[in-house]
Amino acid sequence: MAAADRGPVIRLQGGPNDKWQYYEQDFLECIRAAQRMHRRVGDPAGWPLSYERPVSGLVWVWREAKNRHPNPID
Repeated sequence: MAAADRGPVIRLQGGPNDKWQYYEQDFLECIRAAQRMHRRVGDPAGWPLSYERPVSGLVWVWREAKNRHPNPID
């Protein structure tokens, strides 16, 4: 898979992974994996669920103790 196929690079703001960068598709897969494993926000493996997807832009913002992805994502 070429890097161009993985979408833009996003940056996380706040939370346990502040300033980390991911290819957007890789981070979406982290969220899907947490959902498949029925992880919760308080679970160490559930941390991706608390990052809110931006309406526009590439910065995903941490929302303390909130599941920003309760439903399957695209």
